[in-house]
Amino acid sequence: MTIAILFLFFFVGTDAPKPAERLKQLIAESEAIEKTYHQELSDNRTAEGVRKAKDKYEAARMAWRKSALEAVRKNPDLPEAFEVIATILNQSGSDIPEMIALIRKHHAARSDLGKPFPRLVQSKEGKEFVEEMAEKSPVETIRAQAAYSIGRAARLRIMYDDLGIVKNETLGIEKKLTEEERKHLEERAQKYFSIAAKYDDAPLGPWGDGKIGPAARGELIGLKNASLLKVGQVAPDIAGEDLDGTKFKLSDQRGKITVLVFWASWCAPCMGMVPYEKKMVERMKGKPFALIGMNGDGDKEKAKEAAKKHEMTWPSFWDAAERPDGQISKAWNVAAWPTIYVLDADGVIKYVGHGASPKLDKLVDVLVEKLGNK
Repeated sequence: MTIAILFLFFFVGTDAPKPAERLKQLIAESEAIEKTYHQELSDNRTAEGVRKAKDKYEAARMAWRKSALEAVRKNPDLPEAFEVIATILNQSGSDIPEMIALIRKHHAARSDLGKPFPRLVQSKEGKEFVEEMAEKSPVETIRAQAAYSIGRAARLRIMYDDLGIVKNETLGIEKKLTEEERKHLEERAQKYFSIAAKYDDAPLGPWGDGKIGPAARGELIGLKNASLLKVGQVAPDIAGEDLDGTKFKLSDQRGKITVLVFWASWCAPCMGMVPYEKKMVERMKGKPFALIGMNGDGDKEKAKEAAKKHEMTWPSFWDAAERPDGQISKAWNVAAWPTIYVLDADGVIKYVGHGASPKLDKLVDVLVEKLGNK
């Protein structure tokens, strides 16, 4: 009997994964849940299909979170535990303060501590922690990413308000901003972007490709441009290079009706708009019209491949992630992709939108016809 019990204990013990392996499994499980969810959304876009996918996703996430919390509470100091904690923090939940406490105790000096910052700054406890890291982190990269995250959160809140998003539970938006709230957020963004702009070598990390310094400088330009990027205002000029390295300016198109489209190969709606753009270019052939792209891919080769594959014959600026003077998409306050601007012959903004529409077609036709008749 004793031998049998010992054998059983040995068999079960060796079959169970070690703590580090279990934590790695949890990360893989989390990634699989996300992949399955997005695939199911893609496979069935009907209201019923979306509802079922979301219900299944929420149930899977809840079960995963329960297992994840149990695992990190047992071994909070393991390097693999941080990856799980960061994933937990990228979701909402009442245990966020507990997870932050574990990070403070066991992982505060990690160079990749910024992974959950974009989501953390949306909660009270998380915001306080990120502010603390911006001031006190022993790691320069983390101080930079924390400062940028705080500024970006304030900036996005203003931009969402401008887009008309006045209620969104995921984004933590409950109402439209008051003038006082907007001013406070603008000052907050100015303060933290100014700090972040000093860190030229720190990677953007969770915020994408590129470096903190150039991105923050682009954001600071965006703050100044806010009043200019509205219908009726003369659009700020853009000086850059196309995907082949040729230098040109947006103002080179003065005298024409110009449609400026912010796009990226990773943006499905952007690529879905390409047939519409091709028809517009064909319709306007020989007329005082120009379609100009502004590509947001971090990898220029991916952008070039997409343009070639989809036969995008019009020029596109490449919004290089490390432009010394700041990223153009940030200077133009782009919060949604695609974003479309229509400029008249004098560079005055006549339209701002986010997709193909009869209204856009009609406006371009009217402006081009009016210009042609002068």
